[in-house]
Amino acid sequence: MASKYTCSICLNNFTKPKLLPCCHHTFCEHCIGDYIKAHAHLNKFNCPICRQETVVPSGGANQFVTNFYLEDDDDDKQYCTKHKKKEIEVYCRDCRKPCCSVCVMVDHKDHELADLDEVDQEMREIVMKLKTESEKKIKQLQEHSYFLKTKISDMNKSCKTACDKVDKQIDNICEKARKMGGTIKDDINKIGEDENSKLTKLVEDDDKMTSKMKEWCEYADRILQHKSIITAVDKHGLTDVQTKTNYKISTNLHKPVVRHLYYSMEEVDVDCLKRLLGEVQTPPSYTSSFSLNQLKPDGDYKSDVVIRQGLSWCVCVEHERSSLYIELVLKKVEDETIKSVTGSYTLKLLNINDESESLVEQGTCTCKPGDNIFCVLYIDWDKLQDINNGFIDDDKIFTVEVTVNITDVER
Repeated sequence: MASKYTCSICLNNFTKPKLLPCCHHTFCEHCIGDYIKAHAHLNKFNCPICRQETVVPSGGANQFVTNFYLEDDDDDKQYCTKHKKKEIEVYCRDCRKPCCSVCVMVDHKDHELADLDEVDQEMREIVMKLKTESEKKIKQLQEHSYFLKTKISDMNKSCKTACDKVDKQIDNICEKARKMGGTIKDDINKIGEDENSKLTKLVEDDDKMTSKMKEWCEYADRILQHKSIITAVDKHGLTDVQTKTNYKISTNLHKPVVRHLYYSMEEVDVDCLKRLLGEVQTPPSYTSSFSLNQLKPDGDYKSDVVIRQGLSWCVCVEHERSSLYIELVLKKVEDETIKSVTGSYTLKLLNINDESESLVEQGTCTCKPGDNIFCVLYIDWDKLQDINNGFIDDDKIFTVEVTVNITDVER
């Protein structure tokens, strides 16, 4: 059987012992190097002992950390750092250091001494415990990092959604403005068409009168061509001649009133546009934390009062039978004219392992002020207190997130 100073691959004492970072198993440098060449795939290999996956360093097995506790320990003996040729034999608990027989006689008289193997096992257990605690903290940090990354993703999505809504609102405003502008232009064109029609009729009347007057002028030219104008006039009759020229054109020459169009451009009311576009808002959210150690069966526990939108709120948790009830309570208000309030709410029992697994209750409610329940969320008690479900931490603390937005107040 291989000892703790023997390589598990070659079964000989370690030569340049190298420590694997994943599982802390140790092998000779050349042994693990040959093993990597034979078994590595995609720059990874499994530990020959525990099969845990390990990444191959860029420089090969030489880059693994040297296990200096086993280095140059070919004879399985450990020597005193003070007396180089003496093996260490016992461990001094008072001084917390290994020592040889000379050290015991000189420096550790009447001290509490312990067997090396016994102390080795104790220290191994301590190191393993510390390693386990560190791994637990690493997991918590990774989970928290994932939680933060989820929040970043949610924030980016909410920003994009909000911006899309702004674009949609702008399109709505522009569409309505274009529609109203189209109506105004239709009115302008209708007035223009009426004025054009009136003026065109007058032009046509002038053209008809001009045509008649030209006919008379041609008639007059023919009369004037006679040798005796008296004979010509007498032939046609002076009355007929006067009739042809007695056209009244005063009506034609009347200058009509023309409605010239003008559109008065109003200055854009920026405040009005701001009201139309609305405002950027962040949900009025807050959190309250509770400890399972505080809760007794059939008892309740209230959080501190929080003011949101001018109203007082608190979270009340109650352990009743086999369930935990979480209630959002609307407290009394100083303004006695308020009869009731209506709003939307989200009550969330946070899951510290995976936020998507959080329990959520949301909706709308109308409630009278005065220690009245606004909304309720409940969870099975056994499910809550099982730490593996992610609703409590190591100290049995759970957290409730509240979002409330009042939309109407009746007075």
